[in-house]
Amino acid sequence: MSHLETQASPDTPTTPTESYPYFDYVRQDILRMIPDDGVKIGSVGCGRGVTEALLVEKGREVHGVDVSEEAIEVAKRRLTSARVIAPDDRRPFEDDSLDGLILADVIEHIPAAWDALASYVRAVRPGGWVVISVPNMRNLNVIAQFIILGDWPEKSMGTFDATHIQNMSRRRLERWCKNADLSFEKWFDKYESHSWRGRWIKGFDTITFRLFHDILSYQIQCRCRKQS
Repeated sequence: MSHLETQASPDTPTTPTESYPYFDYVRQDILRMIPDDGVKIGSVGCGRGVTEALLVEKGREVHGVDVSEEAIEVAKRRLTSARVIAPDDRRPFEDDSLDGLILADVIEHIPAAWDALASYVRAVRPGGWVVISVPNMRNLNVIAQFIILGDWPEKSMGTFDATHIQNMSRRRLERWCKNADLSFEKWFDKYESHSWRGRWIKGFDTITFRLFHDILSYQIQCRCRKQS
């Protein structure tokens, strides 16, 4: 196990000076989506770069960008390169310059994110991969909170993150990816991280033959390939 994986848990908060709650723990759910091919990788919204740092340790080249100066100062010590970009920067990397691109829970924060996705993908060479993770806004928590209780709370993170401006569903993400000239290679399951509840939901999904999968998934995660 890398030393990075033992630095902090998901309950370890960011420093008070940061404007957004960046956390310093490795996201294994993102790492499992990254294929073996490709050396030069970009990460939009890399935060402190703790997850991407494991790729660097394995000899890969990772270039991270984020809007947070505080987070980037940490990422600079972990990644091949890391720099601050403006929130409206849709072209943080040169066209066809990357073998792979990580978009881990970032596009739901962006205005006209469908256009942003298409712009980001231009940085990936044909045949390269794009890993995407977004919150599933059709999951059980949303149904309970919004449909049943009639409220939409503003929280600092998670499904009800107050900075989310896009409501994501699998079908919507599929449409955006196809418009960005991406083909789907693999979908990944991501249930709630809460131990007993996540296991119960996964078990129910299995015994019902995934009939209700789209509302049982906590996040929508996929790996795509750029066509041309």
